[in-house]
Amino acid sequence: MNEIYKSINEKSGGKYAALRFPMVTFGNTAEVTIVCRKSDRDFVGQNMTELSVLLGEVCGFHTPITVKVKDDTVTAAALRVAVVRFTEKFNYVSSMSHTITAESEPNLCVKLKMHNAMHELAKNDYIPRLKEFLSNNYVEDVKLDVDIVDYASSGTAAASAHGGAKKEYVITNVQPYIGDFKPDKARSVSSITASEYNVCVCGILVMQTEFTSKGGRPYERFLVYDGDMSLQCRYMPNGGKSIAGASELMNKPVCVLGNVEYDGMRNEASMSVKEISLCTAEDLLPLPEKAEPKSYGLIFPENYEVLVQSSMFDSSINIPPSLKGDFVVFDFETTGLSVIYDKPTELGAVKISNGTLKESFSTLIDPRREIPPEVVEKTGITNEMVKGQPLFEDILPDFYKFTYGCSLVCHNIAFDFPFLLRGGNRSGWAFGNRKTYDTMAIAPLAVPGITRLTLDNVLAGLGLSNDNAHRALSDAAATAKAFIAMKKLLAK
Repeated sequence: MNEIYKSINEKSGGKYAALRFPMVTFGNTAEVTIVCRKSDRDFVGQNMTELSVLLGEVCGFHTPITVKVKDDTVTAAALRVAVVRFTEKFNYVSSMSHTITAESEPNLCVKLKMHNAMHELAKNDYIPRLKEFLSNNYVEDVKLDVDIVDYASSGTAAASAHGGAKKEYVITNVQPYIGDFKPDKARSVSSITASEYNVCVCGILVMQTEFTSKGGRPYERFLVYDGDMSLQCRYMPNGGKSIAGASELMNKPVCVLGNVEYDGMRNEASMSVKEISLCTAEDLLPLPEKAEPKSYGLIFPENYEVLVQSSMFDSSINIPPSLKGDFVVFDFETTGLSVIYDKPTELGAVKISNGTLKESFSTLIDPRREIPPEVVEKTGITNEMVKGQPLFEDILPDFYKFTYGCSLVCHNIAFDFPFLLRGGNRSGWAFGNRKTYDTMAIAPLAVPGITRLTLDNVLAGLGLSNDNAHRALSDAAATAKAFIAMKKLLAK
């Protein structure tokens, strides 16, 4: 399309230099898209006949030509999405898509981060073609800023997404928390690739959540992560010190000692933890928390309305202390079960304020890959439904705003939270410092005799239902109602 631009302006003496011709699609006609500033739209309309003639001469299509005019009004989010979609056509640079950022103020700018070896391949192919793409699609000049990073010599957690994470940390400032554990070295989460006994692993501790076994025995779960990879941890207090809700551990570097089970199919590890120590490890720091965004960009919350609401959710009833405050109950639908290989296809959430459902947040997500047929059958979410929807990275600022200052709740949070944690860390949005709850963990205490802890079983035990199971917003709303009901039952 760049040649069309050049030819038309040569023939017109530069009359249409302020226009861009980014696309042509073929059907019954050849539809040529023209991009212009809002201020030039009348100019385009007044000269449409001449433009159509010039396009016919330049393009030589053997079919009638129609023209579609678009205003060059672009947000940073829309610019980033366009660049990500362009980038993923180039296999050798597509892995850095999550590092792409864009700005619209004060000027349009796209920022890329790539390691030096990738840049050597890209500088004579991808980068000049990206510049041409930006020139063809946007009337305003778009600055391209490329940050070249030498990951080969980097040991930071941020490098783990690019295969450059440390395999081992030197540990200092050790403070035993459970046991008398004082290591001087520890493995990274990313280095765990097989089942092992008595392994010492270092990472950031998040998602401290109390659980209860079907037999009524308490235990606790948490995650240890290195900025990209996470280790599922299980700890049995056995009457000793608890870690759930321990603020001194939340979002802090720790060393954990225990036995690891590795799932090679999902490339994920879990640990039965024996001892825990706070520590310092070079380059291992939690992602800093950002201020609450001033406004929503892509996804806007809606007021939550329940047509038929039982007294269980009536705000006029005194709420227990455990329900005071703000909670966001969320649920992902995904392409599969692995946080490493699979991607979200839908996010649904509801906000509870002092025991009352207040707002909902819902969006489909383009996973940029095919959804397996068995997943389509289960969720009803098809490839056609998600095509062209927002990317996961681009909804995270809005979800960060929606959840700001709130505790997080899920049914089986050990599945959903790692997707949020990993996506947030890759995009610069910190969710690791949130207090977490799991309705699957509360159910054995609140629902007598329950044996299977599926969401449907928990709801049935509470006399509740889920009208649209396996869709994110419906599952989140059902989980929220179960959370409220069980907290009230346990308070009696």
